[in-house]
Amino acid sequence: MSLPQSLPDDPRLAEVARELEKTRGAALLCDPNWTLVWVSEELQALLGEPDPVAIGVGKHVIEAWLTGPWPSMISIESQMRDLLEVWPRLMHDTPGGRDGLLEVLRRGLENCHPSAQWWTDPAEISHEALEQLLEPLAALEAVPPPSVWSSTFGYIQHDLPPTPINEVFVRLHDPDGGFLGTVVFYDPGLPARVLALVSRGDEGMFQRMARLVQPGRKQAAVLFADLQASSALSRRLPSAAYFRLIRGLTTAIDEVVGQQQGIVGKHAGDGVTAFFLAEDLGSASAAARAAIATAREISGLAKEVAGDLAAEIGVIESELCKINVGVHWGGRLYMGQLVTGGRLEVTALGDAVNECARIQESASDGAILASKSLIEHLTDGDAAALALDPDTVLYRTIAELESAREKARRDAGGIPVTPL
Repeated sequence: MSLPQSLPDDPRLAEVARELEKTRGAALLCDPNWTLVWVSEELQALLGEPDPVAIGVGKHVIEAWLTGPWPSMISIESQMRDLLEVWPRLMHDTPGGRDGLLEVLRRGLENCHPSAQWWTDPAEISHEALEQLLEPLAALEAVPPPSVWSSTFGYIQHDLPPTPINEVFVRLHDPDGGFLGTVVFYDPGLPARVLALVSRGDEGMFQRMARLVQPGRKQAAVLFADLQASSALSRRLPSAAYFRLIRGLTTAIDEVVGQQQGIVGKHAGDGVTAFFLAEDLGSASAAARAAIATAREISGLAKEVAGDLAAEIGVIESELCKINVGVHWGGRLYMGQLVTGGRLEVTALGDAVNECARIQESASDGAILASKSLIEHLTDGDAAALALDPDTVLYRTIAELESAREKARRDAGGIPVTPL
């Protein structure tokens, strides 16, 4: 939540801030003198700094951009270009005009954030070097700002490539025409039709994925699910019908994972992976419970989706559609986002991931196989909610299962599992 001092003192700007916060967008407000007076919660999250004062509230926006967390989030090229573009317009309203704005910049450079090393080490900036940096800006003339203007900069998160962000400046006036200040909006540099596509996803899951921007070790329950005899089904059904079946199954499974506060991993053909992080669910037991609850719901989805398709086009028997599920515990999974030009997903590395795949491959005829390590993470309360008694469950190793393939026996034959 925003800290109390994030609301502007001016009640008119405070009202603007409240309305902007309702949009859940990234935005900031400056008063008529370009003093930063408010930063939205979402912008605080993007900057990785929950304290508005640390972000620069109370300072001239130029000084805030240099002394707060901003430099580490914006590419060097964008910072330089932005400064040259906004300088004449900020000069128009900054007290003292050119001299006042140059003084703000000097102060910011002398105290710039450690991440702004592209200016050189602040402790080593000589008077001559500082004046050399200011020279091209000092030659610019003030320009009356238009009502609205925009620019684009490269937003940086950790070691990921820069992402284009639109920056839109809008000047605010009261009903009598008095100048109130400027609001700056930040939004992804994407067409509205692409944003509409992204917005169809599960917001809660996207937020959980966003928290994995920095890869690291996690405790999580792992789930693998796969449609049995999918190759035979694909040969038997018309391609259009098989596509609709897989799309329907994938959509339904993803929805169940989201409802249980999980994260969908890779989709490989007709297979799905999912992760239930202990930190997202509140405990290891809650994560294990969510994975088992999801597995149980998934096991009935194939017949349901196939039944709906059969009722509509009549080319498939629902009894032939069975999903096999494996659930396992990962105590030290290395997890993070995998972001490329064509996809955004979460991936996990660790023995438990490969073991869960072998567990799932050993299930047959729509069965759910759960590992001993997963079940024994359940507290008494969570086990009772699942109608399980961990103290009476009997296990067999994968190597003992008739349905286990040679690869599963070789890679995970000693893992004890039980059907659910």
